[in-house]
Amino acid sequence: MAPVIVIKNLIKKYGDVVALDNVTFEVNAGEIFGLLGPNGAGKTTLIRIITGQLEPTNGTVEVLGVNHADFLNSDVRFKVSYVPQENIIWEYLTVEENLQLMASMYKLSRGELREKVENLLVDFDLKSVRKRLANKLSGGMKRKLTIAMALVNDPEILILDEPTAGLDPKTRAMMLGNIEKLKELGKTILLTTHIVEEVERIADRVAIINNGKMIAIDKPANLKKMSCGNEVLDLLFEQLDTKAFEILHKIVKDKNLITVGDRVIIKEDRLAEILEKIKENEKLSEQILTITLRKSSLEDAFLFLTGRLLRGE
Repeated sequence: MAPVIVIKNLIKKYGDVVALDNVTFEVNAGEIFGLLGPNGAGKTTLIRIITGQLEPTNGTVEVLGVNHADFLNSDVRFKVSYVPQENIIWEYLTVEENLQLMASMYKLSRGELREKVENLLVDFDLKSVRKRLANKLSGGMKRKLTIAMALVNDPEILILDEPTAGLDPKTRAMMLGNIEKLKELGKTILLTTHIVEEVERIADRVAIINNGKMIAIDKPANLKKMSCGNEVLDLLFEQLDTKAFEILHKIVKDKNLITVGDRVIIKEDRLAEILEKIKENEKLSEQILTITLRKSSLEDAFLFLTGRLLRGE
């Protein structure tokens, strides 16, 4: 697949603060590409540069072959839709009127406009509230409307910044399903998130970004295998004190062990052997509340690659 977004050696500074540090990657046509990182990692800054809202300090960005400096003055901008973290709607228009007004900004016949609006109302489960004022919608409904409005121009590339932020689990699942359907229609989707389950479910490839640096890029399964293997040992201590920590370090190599508060996560090729040694040590076992041998997750991968949590810091 040919790349539709090409980013090379991208740097963005605000005075002495480096928001993006030599970022390089490509997004291929027809894929769902996830930018995974905690709040403040540089994801939104990166998106704003790609969409022409910010100038980079250094480096290049090309979208559908057009350089970032020319993006807003080219026809390519009509082939890209961007949905920011905040909802962009007209509060005192109805759901239907919001869609109609957005669609009217593009060169659609009356019949095409009507068909487009009807299809989006159905696709995003908004038909039952089509006559409701946007300011009377729930947060989830407002989010669905915002994304539906971004699709009236039938874009080739859809860029979503934290698309499910603030949504309940049911609405989030529906939204992810809609994103997968868009891929089936040949759309390219670039999304940012700090929710591991989202990219693990729908992304073809994931880029892990932390403190403005691109740490790793690969398929979710490959990232897990490369960083922490297929399984990890998850220990929850009543209180992880210095003595317990010292004992663990005699059993497990430093690089294969990471702590999160009173939790210890261990990656090893010989986890069964490690587990036996831990159980045999009375000073350790009497302090452990739970022991879980489980499949590794993308959050484990992020933790071992960056040394920090995605959430709850």
